[in-house]
Amino acid sequence: MRRSTPAVLAVLPLLLAACGSSGGGERHTGADGGAKPRPSATAAPTPPRDGPSTAPAPGASGAAGASGGTSGTSGAPRDAVPDGQLTPATGSFTKTEKKYLSGRVPKGADPAAILQAGQDVCDRLAHTAKIDKDAAQGAVIAGDIKGAEAAVNGLCPDLKPLVAATKGGYADGTHAAPVPGTYRALTPSKDCSWSLDGTSGRQRTITIRKGAKTFTSTGCYAWART
Repeated sequence: MRRSTPAVLAVLPLLLAACGSSGGGERHTGADGGAKPRPSATAAPTPPRDGPSTAPAPGASGAAGASGGTSGTSGAPRDAVPDGQLTPATGSFTKTEKKYLSGRVPKGADPAAILQAGQDVCDRLAHTAKIDKDAAQGAVIAGDIKGAEAAVNGLCPDLKPLVAATKGGYADGTHAAPVPGTYRALTPSKDCSWSLDGTSGRQRTITIRKGAKTFTSTGCYAWART
């Protein structure tokens, strides 16, 4: 049985911020806790992250990437730098890094900064998962770690199982026409509660039936499909 972990919720914002403040360190920690060499490209500091998002769409996993300035739902900037111009101020990008950056860097932006943002997402995910995997998955679903799917697919594929487990999850908030299935609350607080078409409860595992109209969650942080 998954225990309620309010202490994790209390330290999660500090943990996520600390994981993203490596300032261009030289190593990346994988999901297994092992260290991996940091790419050699010089990168600018990562811009401050946005605050937690509210009620993202089902399965939200930050797939828009770390670049911002996207067009529609493709996750690509409207006016991207051509692949041939993707060069750092010093050094060079690896083939993997170039593939990740392709179509992701807005004109006028530093590609090394976009790459660093993606690497920081990998670092935050790996470090948080090492302490509490539920907290890492909840942070992706809730939008506290943005751009997870793109960063993991392009830069840290060892974390793919972790991100895959967030698919179809729900963050705190109100969601119309929830997808049927069984869901488990991730790192809920003692005040975790929910309502489903007028029926309320505090159970940490719920089953949404076909035809449900509205699902509302408060203090549960995020729900993952089981």
